[in-house]
Amino acid sequence: MSPPDDASRSNRQIARGQARRAGDRSARLANELMKLPAAAAKQLELDEGLRDAITRARAVTSQIARRRAERTLAGDLRRLDTGALEAQLAKLHDGNADQQQFHVAEQWRTRLLAEGMAAAAEFPGGADAELPRLIAAAQRERDTGVPRGAGRALFRHIAEALKIARRALGA
Repeated sequence: MSPPDDASRSNRQIARGQARRAGDRSARLANELMKLPAAAAKQLELDEGLRDAITRARAVTSQIARRRAERTLAGDLRRLDTGALEAQLAKLHDGNADQQQFHVAEQWRTRLLAEGMAAAAEFPGGADAELPRLIAAAQRERDTGVPRGAGRALFRHIAEALKIARRALGA
C-alpha cells in the first residue's frame, strides 16, 4: 500500500506525521547519546542544561529506569534544534572512523612485518609492486635499525591502500 500524498491528507494528519517524525528523530538522538562513551560525550559542544540532562540520564543503571530516562532525554531534545547536535555527532563518528582506520593500518603493518608476503595475499586491495619492497625494508629496519623511516613508509602505504579500498566499497 503506497503512502497517501499530502493532497489527500488533512492538515491534522500532516501535523501529526511531522510530530511523529520529530519524535523518532529525537528518540534516535537520545539513544545515540546514551550509548556514547563518556569521553566522546564531553567533546560535544552543548549548553549546560542539555549536558546536565544527558549526565542524569546516563547515570541511571536499571534497565527500565534507563529506558524511561532515555525517553525523558528525547523529550528534552524535541524542544531544541537538533540539527547542530546531529552535525556534531556525525563529525564525532567520522573522527572515530579515522581512528579505527589508523588501528586497522597498524594491525596490518604488524602482521605484514611478522608474516611477510604470505600475509600480503589477504591484504585488502592486494599486493602491488611496491609492497614487497616496503615490507623488506621495514623488516631490515626492525632487525638492524637501518634505514630509518621504512616502517613509517610501510604504514603510510598501507593506510593509503586501505583508504582506497574503503572508498571503492563505499562507491
